[in-house]
Amino acid sequence: IVAKTLGINFYDKNLITLAAQKSGLSDEFIANNEQRVRSGWMQNLAASAAYSNGFFSGQYLPLSESIFISEAQVIRDIAAKESAVIVGRCADYVLRDDPNAALVNLFVHAPMAARIRRESARTNTTPIQAEKRIRQVDKERASYYNFFSSKRWGDAQGYDLCINTGNMDISDVVQLTLRYLELRGLR
Repeated sequence: IVAKTLGINFYDKNLITLAAQKSGLSDEFIANNEQRVRSGWMQNLAASAAYSNGFFSGQYLPLSESIFISEAQVIRDIAAKESAVIVGRCADYVLRDDPNAALVNLFVHAPMAARIRRESARTNTTPIQAEKRIRQVDKERASYYNFFSSKRWGDAQGYDLCINTGNMDISDVVQLTLRYLELRGLR
């Protein structure tokens, strides 16, 4: 909604398609393996399948790093040509040294009860199923972010603005974000 209000593009899951086009890996493969950090023999097994298409031939990188590199290049390409809202994928870290990028790093969070309520409604699942999914996704995101960046996922010091959405409507979150951009002179 923020991107639409500002008249700029929004990138989240569509980064997967763009990274797939750049890397030669399939959308499905990237979607199933991104934002996961693996180690040991499981990573080597998955990586050998990914490398069979020749994209990473001549250099061996762990699967998670190969996907990160592809997505990071896509993020840099986007930032070089347009203003955009980019969700996750360590975009703040990828663009940290870009003198032309006016970064605003937001962290949106809520108490677990509010998150369970929203996830249950969104996915039509039980509260127990929703909580399990939330905890798994949080664990994967934290592991990925902490591995690739020099910061800790969710640590307020790493963000410009942290918003607790537990008692807020989405429209209020949008207005707060837009006001923050205005105060920073970015709107």
